[in-house]
Amino acid sequence: MWKDFFNFSKRERTTILALTFLIILIQLFIWTKDTWVKFLPTTMEQKYIQKKELDAYRDSVTAGKPTYASKQRSYEKKVHTETLRLVPFNPNTADSMTLLHLGIRSYVVKNILNYRRKGGQFRKPSDLARIYGLEPAVYSTLEPLIKLTSTIVPTASYSPNMNQNKAIAPVELNALQMEIAGSKPAGSEAVPTQTFDLNSADTVLLLQLKGVGSFTANRIARYRSQLGGFYSMSQLSEIKGLYPETLVRLQSLSKIDPSHINKLNVNRASLEKLRAHPYLSFYQAKVIVELRKSRGKLLSIEELKDFKEFTAEDLERLKWYLDFS
Repeated sequence: MWKDFFNFSKRERTTILALTFLIILIQLFIWTKDTWVKFLPTTMEQKYIQKKELDAYRDSVTAGKPTYASKQRSYEKKVHTETLRLVPFNPNTADSMTLLHLGIRSYVVKNILNYRRKGGQFRKPSDLARIYGLEPAVYSTLEPLIKLTSTIVPTASYSPNMNQNKAIAPVELNALQMEIAGSKPAGSEAVPTQTFDLNSADTVLLLQLKGVGSFTANRIARYRSQLGGFYSMSQLSEIKGLYPETLVRLQSLSKIDPSHINKLNVNRASLEKLRAHPYLSFYQAKVIVELRKSRGKLLSIEELKDFKEFTAEDLERLKWYLDFS
């Protein structure tokens, strides 16, 4: 029986012999490539040399040997080190070039400038270490060089009616330069003298608060619009990205009038509009819609108490936003 497996026809035997001869021939070419490759045309020989160099490069990377790329990185590091200028500096007033020459990375410099632009100030050297992205090794090098003024002098803004014969003080000159550059010096924001209603304040008024930039003001306004308005100061803590000091400043300078809240009509709003409210989940909105279909109209929030989708805490905050008319 097993002999039937080796009983080939004439054509099959010819094919097997041809394949065997081809395999042996290819193997001989591989074994003797160093002897016959020099007889190839110039272009083919160059490609072979390039491939050989590429293989050598890969082997060197695998073996951990220094390559051109690593030499280039070390050269760039050397050049970067030579451009460092470790001089005393004040993080509250130093410009971007000074910070870069101190060895601080560009994105960290941007974080420092954004922090200052929003009204932040470095009151002690350790405050600089809290900037996102600043390596501990870099901070330990810069810590002895940080020179902070003992008192923060209020900056004077530029006025066209300034006496031209009056010499501009260094603080005034710094404020003037920053105003021309399009940025405001720290502490120069016009802080509201009276409390304002947070439910009716626009972003222009919010931007006057120290520490509130356009990004934060837009977030407050957007979340207020999603809710329909605020009923308590504690809701400000639900806004992502709001710093604790900004939250304290908002709570001290603003008030909340719940009568300005735009309520959501439970008996008319669609499922999509109900679920878009931050305090309503999809399942809660679905319960309201199904209950409205079965009863025709909901009369009060008390009708939602019997459903497990609504907790007592949910109903307590939803009563400010649901209208049952």
